[in-house]
Amino acid sequence: MQPKPSSKTREIGHISSYYCGVGKITGLPHVFLHETLLDENGSKIGLVIGFDEDFVEAVFFKESLDIQQPVFRSNKIFSIPFSADYIGRVVDGTGKPIDSLGTIEGEQMPVFREAPAIIDRKPVEVAISTGIKLIDTTLPIGRGQRELIIGDRKLGKSTLAIDTVLNQADVDPEVYCVYVVCGQKKKQLEDILDLFRAQNTFAYSVVVAATADDSFAAQYLAPFVGSTIAEYFRDNGKDALVVYDDLSKHAKTYRDISLLLERAPGREAYPGDIFSLHAKLLERPAKLSKENGGGSLTALPIIETEEGDISAFISTNIISITDGQIYLERGLFQKGYIPAVNVGLSVSRIGSKVQPEVLQEVTGGIRLALSQHQELQKLAQLETKVSQEAMKKVHRGELTLELLKQGKHAKVSWEYQVILFYAVQQGYFDEIEKEKWSYAENLLLEFVKTRYADVLMKIKAGKFDDAVKEKIREIVEDFKQNFYQESDEDKPAGIKSDKTKTANIKPDKVKTRR
Repeated sequence: MQPKPSSKTREIGHISSYYCGVGKITGLPHVFLHETLLDENGSKIGLVIGFDEDFVEAVFFKESLDIQQPVFRSNKIFSIPFSADYIGRVVDGTGKPIDSLGTIEGEQMPVFREAPAIIDRKPVEVAISTGIKLIDTTLPIGRGQRELIIGDRKLGKSTLAIDTVLNQADVDPEVYCVYVVCGQKKKQLEDILDLFRAQNTFAYSVVVAATADDSFAAQYLAPFVGSTIAEYFRDNGKDALVVYDDLSKHAKTYRDISLLLERAPGREAYPGDIFSLHAKLLERPAKLSKENGGGSLTALPIIETEEGDISAFISTNIISITDGQIYLERGLFQKGYIPAVNVGLSVSRIGSKVQPEVLQEVTGGIRLALSQHQELQKLAQLETKVSQEAMKKVHRGELTLELLKQGKHAKVSWEYQVILFYAVQQGYFDEIEKEKWSYAENLLLEFVKTRYADVLMKIKAGKFDDAVKEKIREIVEDFKQNFYQESDEDKPAGIKSDKTKTANIKPDKVKTRR
């Protein structure tokens, strides 16, 4: 066993092998895991990610490196400033600003922190509003939960996460957001930055950018840096949300690093410790107890599958770690169901416990109603004669399915969702054709926002008594009187009443939402 160096001794390492920012170092017998490595000028050049008796495994922050130079220990674990100054900033995978807005100051905090102990946590009880009707009603996410978003490429996984971040602008109490771009193309990063700037999202958000063009070190560190930034707000009694886009690319980066280090590959060529790496990352989100500030950190990791295969190694790993998954299916996407979430294969293990009571009351039976609709639809296709009551249920189920559809970045707060779902369930819109529902819905939301903001406030406060329900009926009647024009002569393919009349929506009454 090597003797410990004295305080005046400085250990020197030498790079014995190096390729693409990954190398092995001889010497440095007393180095520890995740220690920062320095050059002779004291500048940070790398990070220890493993070692054995003969050499140290490291990733370097720059791919262009003089391998002849000596390497020194810092005796410090890799850390970043622990500060609120990150809000509104764009940083790279190592936590350094890349937005030309100056440095970030704060007490140094290790990025590889331990997850909060069980005794320091409390149950997840409050929902994080996503503004996505399908998720808020059937797959609610709690503050402190870890919900996986999984599916093939180009199905809207990132869109779900981005829309959740955008929706926090209208949420009270405030939720601070950290969006980690890991291994994605630069074009996707630029699109996210442009959108955040246009929507003023940087007022409460941070972007950690480690694209496919960045070093292995930056891509490896990015999720841990993003988690540490978000933990500042959690540890100070605030609510935070972190998005990892995406961990499948992070896993591939770690696989490449491990193969360059000649580690023994395991299943699908991934190293055996990839599960431990992601488990340590995803154990950190939590809802803390009041004694520890009462803050929360919610995580939305994203995983990309191939041909819908959720049984792959990384997919099964993350599914087993998280508290549920939102599964996007290509078949639904091709049929026009946006978001293309397969409710049957998706699950939230916390579920309705965190839903607002009013929303839970209105949407509690939505899954059962949709199941009944599918069975009745099959019956209607087989039978030549179906009762009028059965056809009404089929039509109402079709309206509910249309109601669950939602365009890109078209957020809908949960108070609006209560009005929409209650009105459809009560049959107030049974006369509308499903093809025209989307247009009518946009008009209705603008109508409620401009004329009945007081009803929204009552619902948000948890009030949903008979008076509020009667008010919703009056809203629908008022909406029909103001925006429907019945005529026996003009019969477009629009909203049809039971009196064989048709109803035209007056588009000039209100601006539609885009």
